[in-house]
Amino acid sequence: MTTKQLTVHIVSFLLLFLFVHSTSFAQEKRTVLTKKEYDKIYQENIKKSRIAGVYIPVDEEDAINEIKALSPGEGLKSFSLIANEWEAAKKLHFGLGRWMDVNWSFTEGSRLSHHLKKQGVLHPDDMTTYLLVLLHRTLNAKPLDNKEIVEKLAIQRKEIARSKIDKVLSEEIKKK
Repeated sequence: MTTKQLTVHIVSFLLLFLFVHSTSFAQEKRTVLTKKEYDKIYQENIKKSRIAGVYIPVDEEDAINEIKALSPGEGLKSFSLIANEWEAAKKLHFGLGRWMDVNWSFTEGSRLSHHLKKQGVLHPDDMTTYLLVLLHRTLNAKPLDNKEIVEKLAIQRKEIARSKIDKVLSEEIKKK
């Protein structure tokens, strides 16, 4: 399969997935919450099996099964054929990954995001990448090695934070 054909399959998968779940993408206007308000919503959300009518998986295995149930087989096949699992996760991060982040409430909290935080996956973007890498490994019958993924994501997150600090430290202040 050529790169062009693979890209067409991935785009087809994403478009079909987005079409099927388009009503879930409507985003409400967000208001700024106090920490106390946020914590209250978080504590309520982590107990719910559904948020805004969407089923919230309990753990990684449940999430992978849910993705497989909601996704067309040919899209999953195309995804599994991408050689590098991290590149595969990157390609779907703003499609399927965004759907997971919004609908499984990674930012506001859900029972899945709470479970992932307990596993050491703390950032919503990392939760998305973690689940996409696990999906790729599952589809390719590879060992999941969850701990290795968590460690790699933690290192990447530290590098991102460090690069932000370095950027700020390297800015100059001009005198008038």
